[in-house]
Amino acid sequence: MILTTLTLAVALGALSAGPATAGCPSLKQLRKELRRAVRLRDRAHERARSAAADLAVARELLAATAVVGEAGAPDGDAAQSVLPSTGRDLVAELLADGIVTTDEVAALKARSTAAARLARRAAAKVTSLRRRIARRQRIAEWNRRGRWRPLIAIAAAKYGVSARGLHRMMMLESGGRRTAGTLYKGLFQYHPSTWRASWNPWRRQSIFDGWAQIRATAYAIRRGMGPSQWPNTYRMAF
Repeated sequence: MILTTLTLAVALGALSAGPATAGCPSLKQLRKELRRAVRLRDRAHERARSAAADLAVARELLAATAVVGEAGAPDGDAAQSVLPSTGRDLVAELLADGIVTTDEVAALKARSTAAARLARRAAAKVTSLRRRIARRQRIAEWNRRGRWRPLIAIAAAKYGVSARGLHRMMMLESGGRRTAGTLYKGLFQYHPSTWRASWNPWRRQSIFDGWAQIRATAYAIRRGMGPSQWPNTYRMAF
């Protein structure tokens, strides 16, 4: 049981770390994480229920052996007779030395507490992933429909730049049209060679992907690239 609990804890820790990607994990990756998290949650809850049941049996056994001991009957046999049929394996283990101690019950209580804590952690991870997936789906829908303001607000908050300035610069560059431009393309009018350069974490995504351009631009401005990359519109916008 202890080894299994530790294994679950390690698995949850790895799940919390997430994939080490340059950008954000995809929806497909998040859904895969969620399926794994649900499995871990279910296992953790089962372990918590089992640990709680073992603790209840141990407490009952401690009380039964105390009562029977006072009456002078053989502790082990009498304890088996007054306990329910469930937990008999645990009873045999606890009575291997002929007595149940408060230390043994305390150890089972600690195990139950740890298992319950792990189950809560596993449930919280599932909830967190479901929220992330819902948020990612909203972002995808805003991107599909060209609703740039909420996307700009998210990127601006993440990189500590002005959302109003970012929106003004986008409107000056493309009028908010993701397909604008010939030599320079997209919401913020990137040259393809600039877009594909190593500075850009989203360079492998389409230059016409509005959400990718919004994030890349907020990131570029945070790095101080605004005046050189957008020499005219940056000064007008910010």
